[in-house]
This record gives sequence, C-alpha cells and structure tokens, in this order.
Amino acid sequence: MIPEGLWQTDLPWLDGSGDAADVVVSTRVRLARNLTGAAFTHGNDASLLDRRRRDLAERLLNCPSFDDAWSLDLVAIDDLERRALEEMHLASPDLLREPEGRGLVISRDRSRAVMINEEDHLRLQVFRAGLDPLAACTEALACDVELEGELDLAYSDEFGYLTACPTNVGTGCRLSALIHLPGLVLGGEIGKILNSLRQLQFAVRGLFGEGSAVRGALFQISNLATLGQSEQDLAVEFSRRVTKVVQYERMALERIYDRDRMAVEELSHRALAGLQQARVLTSQEAFDRLSQVRLGVVLDILPRIDMARLNAALVRHQTAHLQLAAGHAASQTERAVMRADFMRTLLRDI
Repeated sequence: MIPEGLWQTDLPWLDGSGDAADVVVSTRVRLARNLTGAAFTHGNDASLLDRRRRDLAERLLNCPSFDDAWSLDLVAIDDLERRALEEMHLASPDLLREPEGRGLVISRDRSRAVMINEEDHLRLQVFRAGLDPLAACTEALACDVELEGELDLAYSDEFGYLTACPTNVGTGCRLSALIHLPGLVLGGEIGKILNSLRQLQFAVRGLFGEGSAVRGALFQISNLATLGQSEQDLAVEFSRRVTKVVQYERMALERIYDRDRMAVEELSHRALAGLQQARVLTSQEAFDRLSQVRLGVVLDILPRIDMARLNAALVRHQTAHLQLAAGHAASQTERAVMRADFMRTLLRDI
C-alpha cells in the first residue's frame, strides 16, 4: 500500500510558481543510468530483477538526496495505487505495465524520484515548478554524484553514459516541460509550432508522454538529442526553445482575445460555471474545462483563481485519485459523479 502522505497532499512542483508559470506547468529532468557489466533490464528474468531492485533501493536510501525517502515495491501495491503514481507523473506507464521486479524511490517532498528497472536500471527524475530546466538539471547532477558514490555506472569515454535505447546514449539526459497552449490550439497555429519543434529535434507528446492523448491543450515537450553536449548546455538550449514557444502562446492569446473578446470571455465563464455546477463530469470534460478556466485566469477574465488550485486539480480529478480518496473502487458512472463533486467543492468559493 502506498503511504497516504504520498498522494493525499498536493505536489510542490504544481504550486503555480516558477518562470513562465502562466504557460509552463512544470519542468522535469530525467537521467538514465545503468550498472557496469549488467544486462539491460529487458534481458533479465523476474528473480534477477527483484534482487537488483532490492539492492538498488537500499543503495539509493544511502544517498543524502533520498534520506528518509519512500521505497516502493510495485508488486506490493495494487493496480489503483500504481495508476495514482502514473497520474502524479512519478512513474511511467512502462514501469507500471509489468510491476514484477520494478521499484520506485521517492523523496519525501516528491521533487525527486528514481524508477528502478524500467528500460534502464535507474531513471532519476527531478521536478520543478514552471520553466526551470537549469536548476532541475543542477539538482539531478548532484544526485547523480551521490549515486556514483554508491554504484559503478556504465560509462564509455567515447560515448558517455550507456543506455538501453541508443537515443539516450551520452548524457542520458531528457528534459521535458508540461506546457499549456490553448491560444495556439484555438488560433489554429499549434500544428506549425509543433512541426517546427520536431524539426529542431524536440519531441511533442500528450499529457502522459509517448503514445498518450493530448488533453486540455496540455503538451509535453522534450529534447531528443543527448549526445555531444553537456547536461547544462542541453538545459540552456531547452530553456531557449521552450521560451520561444511561451512567447508564441502569449501572442496567440492576445490575438484571439483582441479578435473576439466576447467569445473568449464566454468560453471561460461557461467553463467555470460548468465545473461549479456539474453533477456528472468525464475526465475529458474536466481537462477541457480546466484548460478554459486557466485561459480565463491568464487573461484576467475571471476572478483571480489560485493557479496552484487549478494545477492540483489536473491530478486530483483523475480516476485513481478519486477512488483512493473515496476508499473504494468505482464504476465509470460513479467516478463521473465523484469528479463533479470534487470540482464543485474545489471551486465553490470562487
């Protein structure tokens, strides 16, 4: 069973702070690391994976960055709890799909997490609010130094860190930003921006990464190149590119608001009223209406709503969180009622 303190309180990197927080919800840096002389995860049987999980978890808990951290054996928790970890972006779908021999170590403030035996032996993640890749990268590298004091990591003088997927070889560093782009979506400009990013070797995905759907105009932007630059250089370039997207989004919002002020105001007010009065609410409806309310907040159309409240709702209205809060599994219809109840409570004082 996952500790209640892990999922019951809001994630600190969704507090609405940080640079460009009107557009960028959060930043994540992930470092892929593997052990010297050990086969990559997919070449191991379940018993070997479990022995490695226990050993790596113990070593991680010796690191100052993970002092007093939560250490989870993913087999020992149920499917609903595993889905909650995915909803919090602390664990990837790939890690949770086959929980045998997989583990997760999470710092008490939940700003750092290590996936054990996903595609690589270790995937260290650091989260920050808003657009802050350089600070996240600096902290991730500090954690990496601690890991190297505990483990012999696979490294080549020619290629850098060795990883299961060749596209991660080098730094093993992936930077990503969860970014809200309703202006570009409503203005019909999103395709042009996304194509430009792909040509510049950046991946653009949905809310939960590769293969996931786009919900509520939320996109994940991440770097593809990991070889030939330092982690700091990757972070600086990533920040520069995402900052350009932020500028495009702000300009797009201004254009659509100037073009049809009444329509944009109506969209935001209707979304807020819909969440305040709904009795049944699907997940897609919740994402879309939260997006439209957030748009209204950014444009100062709506009364000042705390962005942290809206960011937390992105996680808390989802399926697993609703059922964990209720203390029991629920049907799709029951979850839709729970979701509407949650939104009404969240926004009743606006």
